Amino acid sequence: MSRAAEDMTLPGAPHAALRVAVLDVARRLEAAGQSEISDELCAALESWWEEQLGWTGGLARQLGVYHDINNALVGVRGNAQLLLMGPAGEVPGARDRLEVVLRESERIREAAQRLNALKSVLAALARDSETGPASRAA
Repeated sequence: MSRAAEDMTLPGAPHAALRVAVLDVARRLEAAGQSEISDELCAALESWWEEQLGWTGGLARQLGVYHDINNALVGVRGNAQLLLMGPAGEVPGARDRLEVVLRESERIREAAQRLNALKSVLAALARDSETGPASRAA
């Protein structure tokens, strides 16, 4: 696991705690003889839950730009390294600029790794949350 992935930790999803709290209220309403209100609350919660999972999954997909960024950087870094090994690498001003390209491309690569780690966290969150609010077992 990369350092970027190790650094990417998020606290528990607040929507999961909200789901549990609302389901608890619905169970108490049902126990108090208010089944109709409990059912309406659970239906609204189910709808919201599906929207939340869709949003989380969509965000994870959008963060999939890691591969696009990484592929572009391979070309940039490779060409800069080739230029450094050739006659351009002997020209002091050009060499300095090429070294900046390599250094900054490494920073971009690290940022892309953090995006990829965040994508993985969100994808795992979406998978773990798929049990949804439909389970109303007491």
